Amino acid sequence: MKRLSSLLTLLPALALACSGGEASTDASASAASITSAATTITTAMTAPTSGDTSGDTSGDTSEGGSDSEDSDGTKFDLGDDVELPGCDAVDILFVVDNSASMATYQEALAGAFPGFVDAIFENLPKDVDVHVALTTTDFFCNGEGCACPDSTIGCQSAAELDTIEMYYTPPTEGSNEINGSQGRLFNYEGKSYFATSTDDDPAPLKSWFTGAATAAGELGCSFEMPVAAASYVTHPANAEANEGFLRDEDAVLLLFFLTDEPDKSPEAMKLYKQMLLDAKSGCGGEECILTAGLVPGCIGGINQKLWQMMTAFGDEEPIWGDIKDTDAYTEVIGAALAATLGNTCALLPEG
Repeated sequence: MKRLSSLLTLLPALALACSGGEASTDASASAASITSAATTITTAMTAPTSGDTSGDTSGDTSEGGSDSEDSDGTKFDLGDDVELPGCDAVDILFVVDNSASMATYQEALAGAFPGFVDAIFENLPKDVDVHVALTTTDFFCNGEGCACPDSTIGCQSAAELDTIEMYYTPPTEGSNEINGSQGRLFNYEGKSYFATSTDDDPAPLKSWFTGAATAAGELGCSFEMPVAAASYVTHPANAEANEGFLRDEDAVLLLFFLTDEPDKSPEAMKLYKQMLLDAKSGCGGEECILTAGLVPGCIGGINQKLWQMMTAFGDEEPIWGDIKDTDAYTEVIGAALAATLGNTCALLPEG
């Protein structure tokens, strides 16, 4: 179920950066306390402090430099040319399985999403630009009599590579003109992604995504390729369709996977990972990419390609859950993931 080790690793660094002291890494902390700590730390890193030694951060900053305080309330001058770290933007890409078995899971994702948005807005600093988009796992179907064979046994694909390639048309070989296919963003209500800010009302974003998550439908091929989909969102072949969504410098990218089948992306994992690293090279590569998901619970044990992608960036295991446990969606897509996103934003070096 949910993995919190990456968040627990980040919190001490944030606390030390803000307070100059030592931070606790008690692994028994609840998701609620982690979120509270992350919110406090992020606020401390992004807001100037007053001379009040009680730690109140509501005061103004004196002219000539920004002030801060250490853990015992001692005030110190950061100087005119010191810039605190932190992201300016967050891009969240949901890779949603749109094969025939996915209606229940798409609905559960839509139901959990509004709470995730609230948690994101609570954990990110003010005035951070947020983009949210969705693409599907399909690289073949045209929505008209698509008949991809069922080729999964347990948690692994039973199809040979030459068979998989029959149902794989990357965008470099031409567009199949299907909304949300081949790594193109899913266009819903005239938007290929939703742009907002942490200063804005979150209600329109909630409404747009909850509709888009179920509108993705179940007409996609049963040869699900979420790893390829996430990577080809960044490819020049999809530049026109996906224009404006992905930012590089000073922007965190969160990849969230929703699929009930093992990945069947036919190309090498190294190629897919490099696409994403190239797209985030100005930001710093791996340190700017987070992954999470609701996926088959067995993929980690066999190191399936989707699991390889989810663990390809950074040293810590991502936050994830078993897709079949729909009652736990709000736990996985909730406070802990939002806190991890907020902490990554706060720690991101200036571009």
